[in-house]
Amino acid sequence: MRAVYVYEGPARDAVHALKYRGVSAVAREMASSMATALQAWSPLVTVVMPVPIAGHRRRLRGYNQTELLAAEVARDSRLPLVRRALRKCLSTAPQVQQPDEEARRRNVAGSFNCRGRPPAGGVLLIDDVITTGATLDACARVLLNAGSGPVFALTFARED
Repeated sequence: MRAVYVYEGPARDAVHALKYRGVSAVAREMASSMATALQAWSPLVTVVMPVPIAGHRRRLRGYNQTELLAAEVARDSRLPLVRRALRKCLSTAPQVQQPDEEARRRNVAGSFNCRGRPPAGGVLLIDDVITTGATLDACARVLLNAGSGPVFALTFARED
């Protein structure tokens, strides 16, 4: 797992603009820095995949912010984007509302599944922020159990 920035200052502002204020245009710049970090890191991945969000959150926001980031990272990296192989099958409370890592892991346990056969080879999961890693871990476990692998993750920011 890699993150481009620490979740503070301008990085935090960018995430909040994308995630909570409907400023989807910021995704292009965020993803550009992520693609640069991916190029320097160079994990053995064959596809890019966004962390899915619950349908009602997507409808409320008008988009999945991680899908916007993933689409731009895939384009910049010339890798295929796989949008729908991983799905959020259970609606859960927002992770930000969970008090600690244990609660976050419980909150997302069993909330993701694969649609059909997942992509073979290395998968790059894209998310906006990592705090405890519970969401990315839950997604990676589903993909690995379904036959994908290895699974890498790249986020725009991480809590320090």
